[in-house]
Amino acid sequence: MPKRASFLFAVLAVLLFFNAITVYQISGGTGLAEAAADQQFFTVPVVSQRGTIYDRNRDPLTGNGKEEYPTAVAPGTQAAAALKKVMPAADWNDIRTLLSSGKPFAVKLPAPVSAAGVKTFAVKKRYGGSTAAHVLGYLDGSGKGASGIEKAYDDALSSTGAKITVSYQVDALGHVLPEGNGEVSDSTALARGGVVLTLDGSIQKLAERAAAKYLKKGAAVVLSVPSGQILAMASLPAFSPDDVSSVLESEDSPLLNRAVSAYNVGSVFKIAAAAAALEDGVSPAEQYRCVGYEEAGGMLFHCYDSQPHGTEDMKLAIANSCNSYFVHLMKQIPQADFLHMAEKLGFGKPVALAPGMEAEAGTLPSLQSLGSPRAIANFSIGQGDLTATPLQVAAMVNAVAAGGVYTEPTLVIGRVNENHDFVERSAAPKSTRAMSEKTARLLQEFMAASVDSGTGKKGKPDYGTAGAKTGTAQTGRYQNGEEEVESWYAGFYPRGDPKFAIAVFAEGGSGGGASCGPVFREIANGLYGYVS
Repeated sequence: MPKRASFLFAVLAVLLFFNAITVYQISGGTGLAEAAADQQFFTVPVVSQRGTIYDRNRDPLTGNGKEEYPTAVAPGTQAAAALKKVMPAADWNDIRTLLSSGKPFAVKLPAPVSAAGVKTFAVKKRYGGSTAAHVLGYLDGSGKGASGIEKAYDDALSSTGAKITVSYQVDALGHVLPEGNGEVSDSTALARGGVVLTLDGSIQKLAERAAAKYLKKGAAVVLSVPSGQILAMASLPAFSPDDVSSVLESEDSPLLNRAVSAYNVGSVFKIAAAAAALEDGVSPAEQYRCVGYEEAGGMLFHCYDSQPHGTEDMKLAIANSCNSYFVHLMKQIPQADFLHMAEKLGFGKPVALAPGMEAEAGTLPSLQSLGSPRAIANFSIGQGDLTATPLQVAAMVNAVAAGGVYTEPTLVIGRVNENHDFVERSAAPKSTRAMSEKTARLLQEFMAASVDSGTGKKGKPDYGTAGAKTGTAQTGRYQNGEEEVESWYAGFYPRGDPKFAIAVFAEGGSGGGASCGPVFREIANGLYGYVS
């Protein structure tokens, strides 16, 4: 028995010895020491950036606002003194609470600070004003895209991994250790990746300035001929994506993108009517005597102020915007042919601009409804059931300027990485022949006459020449006893070898020539440097 007891004691002693060695190795070995060290680092997220939205020249449309100063703070006497100098008094209590915790934190400062325990970074705000605001869109309170390109490409723009963090060595209570000055990790270069649009920043600003000079509510669209790429798309009133809340209750609906919203069209649609007639073999030299009105279905359709234009051919009728001529003309054209021309020119269907982002389709009358003489008369002068967007009207003009080929407008070229290499390109737009080249050339000539001596004179550029068509659409809405109208001016620039299709729309106004013509002229003047 004594020997057995001694043996068991010896075995137990050995086991205890090895157990002690194991505990020592675990507690004092490098593995746990390193794990413990890792747990003594506290990382503060300071900056998180979305990808960039660019114009066609890779000039940034976002990330170009005023500088702001996100800052990482390691609490201490010097840090507290420095922050108190720059922080507004209303925010100081919150900052003091953070400082008293002893743990590092991040805060946005109104000015840069240089002090022990403070690391300030200069970062551009996302928006630099209201340029292309309706196209870019804005962010919601959580930083997600709420409209426009910001919403359409929210996943791509928000998942760049572009950020700045500062890691501090801290004690068990989270207080920064004396040697824990803070290690900066900066991957914001990744924010240079993003989305490239067809917009030209300079032309966008030109269109916005011109529209704001003459219009209160309206839109201006500039397309590149013949590609149909959108170079500018301005909407008024404008807004700042940095301050959306201030316009939410505005009666003028600044958040509405009027460039892609549908309105009554009026006489700019006579371009489509003329195209349908020419394609059906009507001679443009055929004479018509305007007495100031034309009867259709027992109703008289009047010219402006019921003034007669006298004897006209198609060229003069477009220049004078003669309602009577076109009501008479479209009595000769099968309704199906007229409707089909409108469809070929993009009316009645939405335009896809980006994922989940479309321009409105507008409305086209049905073939059945056009069986009524009154309906076809209204349709011939752009009234009745017809509505369209400024973008659709610009696309119609683009087809005329491009020799009769309709190309659906596009807004996005593709996505790029931080080195500006394309990682995705948008599909090529669809192009179809809407009319013969001969018809398109005739329409160009007739629209040029409108600018030279007709209703489009007020839009005549100071430099170079242009072709255009005006429009004043009745709305059926009255204010103070007067009917509200919607005004249009749509054309191409320069004449002969068009490079740009331009549509200007005014909600209200006193007519296309008077209200929108000056906007067209100013835009065309600004584009002269691109074609000279």
